[in-house]
Formats: sequence, C-alpha cells, structure tokens
Amino acid sequence: MTVSLSRLVADCRCLAIIGTEKNAGKTTVLNHLLAADRQTDLAITSIGYDGEDIDQVTGTDKPSVYVGRGTLVATAVDLLGQCDFTRELLCFTGFYTPLGEVVIVRALSDGYALIAGPSTTGQMTRLTRMLQDKKAGRIIIDGAAARRSSAAVSTADGCILATGASYSPDPDAIVEHTAHIAGMLTLPAEGKVPESILQALRLTEEDNDKTFGAGQVIDCFIVDSNNQIIASASSLDDSAADLITDHKTQRIFFIGAITARLIQRVLERSRSLHGLKLIAADGTRFLLSPAQCAELKRRGAELAVLRPVNLLAVTVNPKSPDGFSLDSATLRQKLKTVLSVEVFDIIADNQP
Repeated sequence: MTVSLSRLVADCRCLAIIGTEKNAGKTTVLNHLLAADRQTDLAITSIGYDGEDIDQVTGTDKPSVYVGRGTLVATAVDLLGQCDFTRELLCFTGFYTPLGEVVIVRALSDGYALIAGPSTTGQMTRLTRMLQDKKAGRIIIDGAAARRSSAAVSTADGCILATGASYSPDPDAIVEHTAHIAGMLTLPAEGKVPESILQALRLTEEDNDKTFGAGQVIDCFIVDSNNQIIASASSLDDSAADLITDHKTQRIFFIGAITARLIQRVLERSRSLHGLKLIAADGTRFLLSPAQCAELKRRGAELAVLRPVNLLAVTVNPKSPDGFSLDSATLRQKLKTVLSVEVFDIIADNQP
C-alpha cells in the first residue's frame, strides 16, 4: 500500500514546498499537510507573498491557507489585519518585505492566514532558527517557482515539488519539465570544496555580496586539482565563457546562478568539454534548459552541487488556470516512469 504524503514527510523537521511554475498546487499541498498535522508546535512561513485570494500574476482564484490553533505564523506585519485568527505577537524579526517587517505570531484560534516572509537564504535560515527558538517542532516553508526557490531548499531538510497542467496542456511536456527540475534538485554533491568557496557562499547568503572593480560581482571560480583557486570572474561578463573553456579540465564553482546565456556561449566555444565540472550551491542555481543539460552531458561535462536537495515527493495539479484539465492518473503514471520519488494528486487521492 502506498504511504500517504503526510506520513512520508512526517520525520522532516523543516519542509519546503516549491513549484515548477505558478498555479502548480503548492497551497493545496500546504493546506493538506496543515490539516493532517494538528500538532500545536507547527510553524509556517513563505518565500515572498502567499495566501492571497487572487493570484497576483495570473489573476486566478487561489486557495487560502488555513492554520490551526497553536500554529506559529511568520508573516509581514501589514498582512496581520487580513488574517482572521486571533493571535499573540511573539517577536519582530528585523527582516523587511514590501509588506512590512516579518513578525512571528502564535495562532490562538483556527483561521485563515496570509503569509509573506523573507526571500533570501540568509534571512530564511535565521528565521527558521528564530522559529525553533520559539519551540517550533516542525517548520513548513511555502516556497516559490523552482528557479526562485533557493532560499527555501537551502534552508529545509526536505522538499516537495508541485507540478501540473499550468505548465502545458501536453502531458509529455509536463513530464519532461518536471523531470528536468527534479534532476537539477538532486544533482550529486561535490565532496572536496575549498574553504574560500564556502566562505564566499556564506557571505552571499548573508546578503553581503563581495564586489570587485566597477561593482562587478565575482561569482565564478576556477579550482585546480590541488583545491586552489587559480582564476575568477563574473558569470555575467562576456569573458567568463572564454575563461571556462580555457580551463575546461578544471572544476568551476559558482556562487550565484549558472545562466542559459553563459552556457550557450560555452557550448559555442568548445566542442569537447571532457573534464569540465560545473558546481553550483544547489540545483535551483542551474537556470538551464533540458536541451542545454543534455548537450553538456553529451560533450562530456558534469554538473554537481554543494548542497543536494532531499526531494521527498512530487505532487500533481491536473487543472490549469486556463480552464482545461488533464487526466490525473495518466499524468501521474507518466511521471512515475521518470522519477525516483512518489507522485501524489492531493485532491484525487483524498476523494471518498
């Protein structure tokens, strides 16, 4: 018998829910887990703004976030007046959003919540520690679309990926897109990392980007077989592709994003990339298409990360905001053939 999603993630102390795109069903997953776990030491927050009635991008209806009595809620102060549960203010966090400072409150009754939290990895890491200091037994982070979810997956010790018909009316296209993102999230870890690289990553995640020259961020580092940095550049500079191909038998560490534009230039400059290893902080930093990843692999390059994501499950929303629905069973079956984790449809799985 297939284990339920709530039981599958029960041992995860800090869980991130991210989506392959907007309207993938993240809030539905969040509400399902909140309803399944009625422990009074639960805590929730969000990357950015979630819980609004109308999606700010698509204009479609969104499910509200429903919290139980005792839940810790970290949200922006300007949203408190729109939350209909009674609450106790526990602390101000010092993290600011366009909707005001993030505060931590305890729900004294059941009710609907609007949640908005910090968007950087450093702030989210510190916020989860503050929630733990307030005796949170389990923290759920409502994340973002996969390419904006670094702060969530870098902080959490487990992740759920939500996907669905909002990406495409073609099930095969959804499967390819989801498999690509899942593959990026679960790239293998790079074992031997220079301390200077780790320090640069820590500085970046603490919102203290180190800059050189005319305001240019140095985020691409060439490391030799002795684990020494021998060259560096900005990944946004046109010369970065030349630097990479000139050192293509070395490991290349990236503190920020690895963009499709940069990789396209690398592919244009070298037919063979045997020996080249591109290493990012985590899989969300690879902003590459499936075709680019396949071409890198075909030419001999490897991809790796400093922090692999513990992907626990994939959920499916077969309904599109454009008004069409796909067959859930067929879509789930196709996904199961390419994924190594369980696939759930929260709505279909819980119908009587």
